[in-house]
Amino acid sequence: MIITSDLAYPIIDKLKKLVDYNINIMNENGIIVASRDRERLHQIHHGAVEVIKSKREIVIYPENADQYQGAKSGVNLPVEYRDTVIGVIGITGHPDDVWKFGQILKVTVEVMIGQMELNNQLQYQNKIVENWVKNFVHPTQVDMEKLTSDAIHYLNIDFEQEVTIFLVKYEDLKAVSTDFEVNMSYQQIRDDRMKKIRAAISNIVFSAFIEGSCCLIAVHSMKRNSYLSVARFIKDLFPAIKTQMKIGVGNGYTGITGYRKSYLEANNSLQLLNRFPLKENVAHISEWGIKNLINHVSTDILMSFHDQYLEDGVKLTNEQKHTLKQLIDTNLNMKITAEKLHIHRNTLIYRLDAIAKQTGLDPKSFQDLMILHFLMTIDQLVDK
Repeated sequence: MIITSDLAYPIIDKLKKLVDYNINIMNENGIIVASRDRERLHQIHHGAVEVIKSKREIVIYPENADQYQGAKSGVNLPVEYRDTVIGVIGITGHPDDVWKFGQILKVTVEVMIGQMELNNQLQYQNKIVENWVKNFVHPTQVDMEKLTSDAIHYLNIDFEQEVTIFLVKYEDLKAVSTDFEVNMSYQQIRDDRMKKIRAAISNIVFSAFIEGSCCLIAVHSMKRNSYLSVARFIKDLFPAIKTQMKIGVGNGYTGITGYRKSYLEANNSLQLLNRFPLKENVAHISEWGIKNLINHVSTDILMSFHDQYLEDGVKLTNEQKHTLKQLIDTNLNMKITAEKLHIHRNTLIYRLDAIAKQTGLDPKSFQDLMILHFLMTIDQLVDK
């Protein structure tokens, strides 16, 4: 740890409003890096040099100030970190007046330096995790062997543990700005949210923002249906923005290949959530059924299938789509469908016959209804 002007000057700036003593802060070479007397900056403080050599404080009274070149009466105290002198604090004044204050300042600076070092270590660890996660989620260039090796050595991940991936999308973090201060503000928000999640969830294996607005959280796997309670818990951590959050969840797997599969499932679930919004904006990959399969088919194949049945210009109305959805949800039960739609059964049949005439597909036939289901899903997945 090194004492620099950037570290020392905020201390001097705050203290000059509280005390009248001149304070100097020297680095490990005895050079003044911060002082109320700016003319002394970058000079060698010979009293500090002696403190660094002897590793003990030096008290200079007015009558012996000439023993140290360029020194004035006062106290010079070693700043220590891990049993090493990394700098010196000098306070000008009569030692009987400033010694006690100097001791308090010395302890304060040492605690501050220790905290800064801890923060630096945490930031370094977070950077390692972020870089590993970015490689882990790369769409094409994935070196599984290196990912596994780095995870074991740097992240202490046990791949025999089953892990479930959650992807949390924050809609309020979409903005991208060319303004440096705005971007720094967004980064602070991301850091704060990540810290809050890690503090609240004890079984996180790894976590990081994988882009400006999307956070990956890998947790030890849980019971089949408990993912929803975890997702709700995450949303409840941020009540002011919970309606602006979407969460996609994958299945639980072991091994690096399994972890990546869970990520891809969570990502796919998040994509589908954008197309097919749900009430809580939380979805597990298992909930999507046929939509998940269709989402993996290329756009060209989907549109080729679509155009076989619906010619250009032929579109289902919102009322027709709603009617078909209710019919699908009730497994072709005409009576229950009519009740859910609050219409007479004959009116329902009339609507279904109109769809059959318009599309050539009879919704009263299971096979044709499934094709219509596919066509409606394709319409939502593909922007024509």
